[in-house]
Amino acid sequence: MERIKDFENWLIRLGYAETTIKSYTRLLENFFNYLEIACGGSPPNQQRIEQFNKHLHQSKVSRSYISAHINIINRYSEFLELTTKEKLTVGKILVEREITTERTIFTQSEMKLLFSSIEGNTPQGLFDKALLSIYYGCGLRSKEGINLVPQEVDFNKGLLYVKPSKNYSSRYVPISQGVLAAIKDYMNYARSIINPNSKYLLVGKQQPKVNGHYLNTRLKKLQEKAGITKNASLHSLRHSIATHLLQQGMELEYIGSFLGHKRLDSTQVYVRINEELMYNKH
Repeated sequence: MERIKDFENWLIRLGYAETTIKSYTRLLENFFNYLEIACGGSPPNQQRIEQFNKHLHQSKVSRSYISAHINIINRYSEFLELTTKEKLTVGKILVEREITTERTIFTQSEMKLLFSSIEGNTPQGLFDKALLSIYYGCGLRSKEGINLVPQEVDFNKGLLYVKPSKNYSSRYVPISQGVLAAIKDYMNYARSIINPNSKYLLVGKQQPKVNGHYLNTRLKKLQEKAGITKNASLHSLRHSIATHLLQQGMELEYIGSFLGHKRLDSTQVYVRINEELMYNKH
């Protein structure tokens, strides 16, 4: 839309950072997309802004995310008044208390702390490093990591094969050199000591195949050592890598393929998460 482009150019002239401009224009696009769908493309006014605010609350997104939209609409109103002499009355928009359960995301600094809390090159330490590397570095779902077997790691091509399941298709996940090294060290120096007779990649002393409870317990132990008090789970590692890839500029389609999403709208949730994280800082 021409007005959004004009708003974007105005932000550029004001000296806003590129990432901030992208975030601001995306929030404004959300508002205009709502007007197009719910109001037949009618121009914005105070009543429609209040309807949009109600729509956001019904969508059960976070308070900070709703506030971010209202703040941008106020900024857009300022832009109109300064550049076109038009006036868009926003009025006092009520944003209710937090009404949603948010996904737990580790920051990139917290991920470094988790890796730093690992007990060196002991069998348990190598297991923990492989655990973080597989679930964070490869973005796996809980059962995908539990069901891995060593043959599904291709060290030559740097790929991890994820088997199909009842609800998900198979896929190949690219593995970084750091993750490959962590898996290789674990396989060579820990797995054969912990449980040499298991066919699975991640093994426990008393069980040939680990379960989610054990893996979540290990993650909690690492959090305690790192001083991270967030209520997290294995799936938080998957959410975290997706959010970090988006922050680093990876396209949504590639993130979706990496995570094994069938539909792009499953991946688009990380755009909202990233925007919420940005506005929680303010």
